[in-house]
Amino acid sequence: MSNAKPDGIAAPTATPVDDIPAIVGRMRTTFRSHATRPVEWRRQQLRKLWWGFHDHEKNITAALAQDIHKAELEALQSDGVWLKNAIIDVLADLDKWTQEEKLSVDLMSMAASPVIRKEPLGVVLIIGAYNYPFQLTFGPMIGAIAAGNCVVVKPSEVSTASATVVTNIITERLDPDAFAVINGSIPETTKLLEQKFDKICYTGSTAVGRVVAAAAAKHLTPTILELGGLNPCIISKSADAKLAARRVSWGKTLNGGQVCISPNYAIVHSSKEAEFVDSMANTLHKFYPNGMQASPDLARIVNDRHFHRIKNMLDQTSGEIKIGGRTDENDKYIDVTLVKVKDENDSLMKDEIFGPVLPYLVIDNLDDQVEFVNRISDSPLALYLFTNDKKEEEYILSRTRSGGVSVNDCIWHAASHKVPFGGIGDSGMGNYRDKFGFDQFSHHRTTARQAGGWFEAILDARYPPYLPSKLSQYRFLLEKKPNFSRDGKARVSAFGWLGWLLKLGGGSSKAVILKYALTIVGAVYLRNQLEAKRQLV
Repeated sequence: MSNAKPDGIAAPTATPVDDIPAIVGRMRTTFRSHATRPVEWRRQQLRKLWWGFHDHEKNITAALAQDIHKAELEALQSDGVWLKNAIIDVLADLDKWTQEEKLSVDLMSMAASPVIRKEPLGVVLIIGAYNYPFQLTFGPMIGAIAAGNCVVVKPSEVSTASATVVTNIITERLDPDAFAVINGSIPETTKLLEQKFDKICYTGSTAVGRVVAAAAAKHLTPTILELGGLNPCIISKSADAKLAARRVSWGKTLNGGQVCISPNYAIVHSSKEAEFVDSMANTLHKFYPNGMQASPDLARIVNDRHFHRIKNMLDQTSGEIKIGGRTDENDKYIDVTLVKVKDENDSLMKDEIFGPVLPYLVIDNLDDQVEFVNRISDSPLALYLFTNDKKEEEYILSRTRSGGVSVNDCIWHAASHKVPFGGIGDSGMGNYRDKFGFDQFSHHRTTARQAGGWFEAILDARYPPYLPSKLSQYRFLLEKKPNFSRDGKARVSAFGWLGWLLKLGGGSSKAVILKYALTIVGAVYLRNQLEAKRQLV
């Protein structure tokens, strides 16, 4: 049974809370049976998931249209074709990722041939988000499957139509003993978080992220937290303001502004302000020639609660509205709105907006721009910088931090399924996608296979009694000498001088250079040995 919605796709029925421990227990039993470990089993699940996306493509676009009025092209770019391509690339590289990784070690450990085995963690919980209910749920899930884990998925209850399609894809296509979906809201999520998992991946707000992290800590469960932040966008004095306006407009209108890496505010140099504002107005007219609300290409706010949250921020601003400003409660519609604010005390600067409203300030001094960014939020999920000055770019990047950066663009650093996606500090921890996702959901297990009895003569130094001769043997075999002095300055090694001289001499004179070089090498070597002994006394 499900609760029908007038728009078409029914909302999923909540999972009985009392059933949740048994569902998680079934996943644990499957993992302990080792059924998920064979690489071919993982491949089969990923292939079936690909066909799930392919066969449900119309349902995916229909669900996103129902939940947030998302255009078909945008839906396929972010949640349909994007995921199918991600699976194809993982399948191509999975054999390479799962191979044991050899390590370079010292002489004593060499015979043991230590390697890193890539092993599954166990049972993973993935809590999805409403703004990208497919990409942000299945994105980490692809990595978890590739690594050989069992997975419990909790779709967002806010995007109800999408939650239904997510449920159908998983239950129809994947092994029911290894993958399960839990639907519901706070009671179901609370019960889930009481269970022991081997890793939790949560995407959503910082406030809920803290709740998830606290619950995970009770079981010493590691987490991937993909949170939000006050993402800054700096338009410097050297920027192409017209280009910046076009790309910022796209970044702010994407998904109706409901993107965790959407620019949350802009800092504009005074010399670029007029051109930026005019160009943004012209760009939005080109994007939506028949008007923003009439366009089928501009998404709506996901529900009434979030509509009123954003509208209240806009109603309380003391800033000057330069573009937009209209709202329609019945349509959950908010104009793409540009507002000039005076300082960080404005209502639009307090929290992440997560909607199509962009406040901006005018700050000219480069140091003041950097100081403002770090004061407002020193660890945003994304930072955007528009500049044509390489020194200016390096200055800002080296004095700020963020989960990711796009220079002269918005969103694009996180667009590819091949690059790691994640935050830092308040914007989250951990990352995933492609090999980074495989690594996040794998245990890198160091494994040494020691040589036989013949190696005991070398290992003898580790056994009691600890005689002086054994210490001498250990030092002879393993102790390394520093190539730096007590003041921290590096000394050029003898071989370093030799390489430099040979390079300097050229082909015809190498024999002569080598003669003198060997003399210098000997002298340098003796000097370094004496210096090392002197400093170790």
